[in-house]
Amino acid sequence: MKKLQEFEKNSMILFVLLMVANICNYLFQIAVGNLMEVEDYGIVNTILGLIAILSIPTTMIALIHARYTAIFAAQKNEGGIAAAFHLMFRFVMGVSTVLLLTGIMGIQKVTDLFAMESAGYMIGVLVVTIMNLFFSITSGTLQGLKKFFPYGIQTVLSAVGKLILSVFFICLGWHVYGVLAAICVGTAVAILYGAIQMKEDLRNVLRYQGRNLVDTRELWKYVISAMLAQGCVIAVTNGDVLLVKLYFTDEVTGVYASASVIGKISMYVSTAIVAALFPMTVDENQRGKNTFPLLRKALLYGGTASFGSALGMSLFGKYVIGILFGERYQKAIIYLPYVCMFIVPLTLVTILMSYALAIGTSKMFEISMAVGTGGIFGLSVLLHETVEQIMVLAGMILIGVFAVNMIWLIRIKNRQRYGKS
Repeated sequence: MKKLQEFEKNSMILFVLLMVANICNYLFQIAVGNLMEVEDYGIVNTILGLIAILSIPTTMIALIHARYTAIFAAQKNEGGIAAAFHLMFRFVMGVSTVLLLTGIMGIQKVTDLFAMESAGYMIGVLVVTIMNLFFSITSGTLQGLKKFFPYGIQTVLSAVGKLILSVFFICLGWHVYGVLAAICVGTAVAILYGAIQMKEDLRNVLRYQGRNLVDTRELWKYVISAMLAQGCVIAVTNGDVLLVKLYFTDEVTGVYASASVIGKISMYVSTAIVAALFPMTVDENQRGKNTFPLLRKALLYGGTASFGSALGMSLFGKYVIGILFGERYQKAIIYLPYVCMFIVPLTLVTILMSYALAIGTSKMFEISMAVGTGGIFGLSVLLHETVEQIMVLAGMILIGVFAVNMIWLIRIKNRQRYGKS
């Protein structure tokens, strides 16, 4: 009972802070959408989608680092925490180098694929992605140590910096480049804050001269699991705008992007629950306790919040779009219910992913989500007559993925209850 109350307390702290960050992110979208031409706004959201997909290693590293930090913190092993930090930092340096080299070679191809007017946009995407890798180190440490308040503040700083500086740089006439510059500066400030908040832990890292306490074989197995699971979820979350950009005009992409931004409110309200669920489930699992009550709470709170928000956006989205984005984006209202139809099951799938990775039983999730992601992108080649058709396809596949994984997790729970292998 105490742990469940702690889950609710931590979720509330994160909910408040991450909602502030989400509000800033939405204000960013509103400001950019109103200050830019519709076509430029579509390009900005295409760039943000590419950053999210290229940042799959970032979210993976943050997740892995949070897991091992939480494990060693539960064991009160400061040496283990320092060893995990050393290992993750070296990993980030290696990934950054590979990303830089491959990115430079592929910049022009990606620029041509998405019909962007300048390869400079892709250079900016590459810089932001590499900075995000270092952000993952500080955020993973804070999350793993269950320092939820500074973890949330770090996210807020990144969002506030992106919002304020984007408006400033766009007003200076920097347009899309202004947005990229704002994201870079905001991320840098957040990284600095995170480093300051974990200064005591950094001292332990610098003093640590011991051996690596992380099981490397188990680590790489977990890396592959996290990469597949996180990669598929991120690809689906951000792939909707990219799919629309591939099959439709810049104007349609810009209008759809505003609907996507509004519709995804129903997903972002549950991000605090996912952030709190992961380290707490790792901690409970390490102590050999039943973690299923935490999953039930997360699905209840996250599912209710997501569905309620989606319903509200579907009913009152016309007024929201009109107030926030103006008359130019009123066409987006036809897309909004369809965005919500795939975002709600995606929210539930994301919660299941966090839980499965926390308890180290994610094989079924990886397989089903990989098949689902492949189905969404593969079938969209054949079924893309309308934007709505793509969204319905995505929603139906995600509902199937959620059902398969719930059945699988319930079977695991029952086996543990009755002592079966």
